[in-house]
Amino acid sequence: MPDDDAEMVLRRYLKAQEDRDLEALMSCWHFDVEVTHPMRPDLRWRGLETYRQAWTRIWEINPHSRFEVVSKAVAGNRIYLEALVEHADGTMIPNMNILEVENGKIRRGRVYTDRPTRDGVSINAFVRDLNPLEQPKRTPRSIETSRDDLKP
Repeated sequence: MPDDDAEMVLRRYLKAQEDRDLEALMSCWHFDVEVTHPMRPDLRWRGLETYRQAWTRIWEINPHSRFEVVSKAVAGNRIYLEALVEHADGTMIPNMNILEVENGKIRRGRVYTDRPTRDGVSINAFVRDLNPLEQPKRTPRSIETSRDDLKP
């Protein structure tokens, strides 16, 4: 078994979620893991203790919290995991996780998550808002600059 066996890490992670085994869950993550949230950059975090605190809180406040896998895949050293996590108010929060495995641990991740919101905005209105007919004057940004929030 290679050290970067993402399939094995995914199995361990899902088993730990199923068993609500905090130590087994923590064993899947590198001590200095780096996770970005491209949709909400302020939610970026680093380090195992941050992750431990989050799951400790979720399971203490809502011991019957559900973790439902919607889809999962492994490609090379990457795990793609779409899941719903139930929080104390009963809201099932969708999460799309892209996790990189190094030496048998999750070392980096990108997490796409937010509270579901019904704001009455249609996809057409959303696209029009982002692409108005009259463009405001703006300073062009390089692709590297515009992708800074995707970097761990």
